[in-house]
Formats: sequence, C-alpha cells, structure tokens
Amino acid sequence: MQKTLFITTIYPPDTGGIELCLHNIIKRLPHNKAVVLTRKAASLSDFDKTENYPIYRRSLEARFLRPRWLFSPILAFKVALKEKVGSVQAAHGFASYFSAFWLHKLLGLPYFVWAYGLDILSMQKSPLISWWVRRIYAQAQGGIANSNFTKELMIQMGLEASGVRVVYPGVQSDNFKPDLPDNGVLQKYNIPKGKNILLSVSRLVSRKGFDLVIRALPEILKKFPNTLYLIGGRGPDARRLRALTVKNPRVGKAVRFLDFIPECDLASLYNLASIFLMPSRFIEGDGDVEGFGMVFLEAGACECPVIGGRSGGIPEAIIDGKTGFLVDPKDPRDLRDKVIMLLGDSQLRKRVGQAARKRVVLEFNWDKIVGDFVRAVDELIR
Repeated sequence: MQKTLFITTIYPPDTGGIELCLHNIIKRLPHNKAVVLTRKAASLSDFDKTENYPIYRRSLEARFLRPRWLFSPILAFKVALKEKVGSVQAAHGFASYFSAFWLHKLLGLPYFVWAYGLDILSMQKSPLISWWVRRIYAQAQGGIANSNFTKELMIQMGLEASGVRVVYPGVQSDNFKPDLPDNGVLQKYNIPKGKNILLSVSRLVSRKGFDLVIRALPEILKKFPNTLYLIGGRGPDARRLRALTVKNPRVGKAVRFLDFIPECDLASLYNLASIFLMPSRFIEGDGDVEGFGMVFLEAGACECPVIGGRSGGIPEAIIDGKTGFLVDPKDPRDLRDKVIMLLGDSQLRKRVGQAARKRVVLEFNWDKIVGDFVRAVDELIR
C-alpha cells in the first residue's frame, strides 16, 4: 500500500461512529503509510501526541466564507506536497471530496471517495454539490462504502459498481465483551438494581426511532412492570421525546434520560441491559437514514440482544432472528411484540447474544476490517 492522505471533516478527539471507524483503520495501517488532514478540534493536543502518524489540523470548512469548502484544496495541496503522498482518501465531508478532486487535477493523485449513507443523501439536497459529486465520482479511482445499502447510493450517484468496495465498521471485542463489572455506572447514573433494562444510546434525532419505544412501553409495562428504559445521548429530538413521556405518568416513571454517555461507560451499560434498541427509520423527505449502525455490533459483542429498524444498512448489522431482531420502524406493535418475546425468554436472549458476539469476533474485528480496506485499495489502484 502506498502512502495515502486521509482528508476528513471529522476526527477524534471528537466522538462519533465515523470518527471511531476512521481512527481504528488509520492507526492500524503500516508505519508511514497514513497522513491525516482534518479540521481543528477542542482538546486535540493530547490526542495528537499519542498517534504515530502525522495529523494536520486546518480549517477545511471556512467559518464565514460561502461556499465553506472552496479553499480546502489549497490546504490539501500543501500537505500532499510536504508528505509526498501517492493517493488520497476523501474520507468524510464534501470538503474532502472537493480537495481530492483538485489534488488529482493538479498532482495526478488517484483518489477514493468514502460514504456512510446519511452524508451522500445530504449532498443530494444541494443541486450544486450534487453536480460536483457526480463529477468527482466520475474520476474517482474507487469508492469505500460502509454497507451495501450505501454502496447502492454511490452507484446511483455515478460510481461504477465494480469500483465500489464495502468496508464495514468494526468493534474492539476486547473492550466490548460480556460479564464486565458495572464500573460504577449504577451509582453514576442512579440505576436501580433488579430491573429489566431497555437501553438506547445515540444522538437524539428523530430517525433513531426512540419515540417508537416510548409508544410501545405501556403494553410492555403491563406484561413486565419492572422495566426501565434508559436513553443515552443528546440532540435536537430530546425535547420531543421528553414530552412523550409526560403524557403517561407510568411511562414517565419508566423512562430515564442519561444525557451524553462517554465511551468508557458504554460496555458496562450494554452488560446491564436486557435489550438494546434502535428502531431507526428512513426519513425520505429529509434524506435521513442509518447507513449501518456500529452500536448494534458493540452491544452484540457484549452479548446484549439487539432490536433495530428494518431500514437503511441495519439489516447488514443484524441477522434477523439470529444475532438480533429487525422490526417495522413505523409499527410500535411489532417492536412491542419483539421486546415482550425477549424479556419473557432468558434462553433466547442468551442464544441471540452469544451468536451476536461470535459474529462480531469473527467478522468485525479491526484487524479484518483494516485488511479489507487495504485489499480494496490495492485492487482498485492497479
């Protein structure tokens, strides 16, 4: 693999699934094969010092200029020349696409475009950006998609099917595993012992479908009154979700909003949960969709049964009936029935959880994921 420049508008120490995925791939690449160009971030000095590859922090998206990405190629040009890279990975954001395109024009560097689902649908909203994406895709060396669902979106935007490779996110199964101690999370989040814990963790946006869980809770509580629903995360949908819980006092008592959950607490929370739920839906008018869903793999690695919405790339993260269950994200009754079935059958929960962990360890370990990425680039660069 030749030395490659990763351009991304998001990167650790910022948190999120894409940031985590990119970081775990890049840090495992052979020495002197990766360079990162990303935006400035808070509290980055300590993080950057621990990494064994160059990280350049620049204002890839101008604060006041419109369009914000117009001068990003100049920043990328300087880094590419200094580091003498042989290829470019447009790893996230239109600024990375635009920069990679001009590096190809100016320096002849082959480039690869990445997509995750929601990002490419967002780009389609702007006629200008959509025009540019089609032009950029037409000259790309290849594409990296986080699921087959996303791959189809990239093909629709002009990439040749033969030039797109699926590289799934991975999970560090040594960190996410069953039988972990509670790590103080019971006390930290004031979680009572002995409850049937339903857990959702994500950015609180409407596509995640957490309102579906709240609407299903009255019937779930009739069957299993000792149930507590924990919602972790922040986001614009928080107020609406809270409003839904106050309509029914019984539901209100059974729902707990935990706010932001740091990564160090996630594995312990998955271990406490009886079921992890994220019944995401595709909001077509907004182009809002779940491209894959790393959280299903994290929960599964902890042998926590998962329930996800039958939409976007989620059916690739969950093997329905084996490593978890898919539900109609518009039907609270379907969700209710799956939750009641799992809460009522401890052996089923154990069997599904064990199958999920086995799949994660075998198919979604980071060494395999990095190998998939390197092979994809080597195949497409020939």
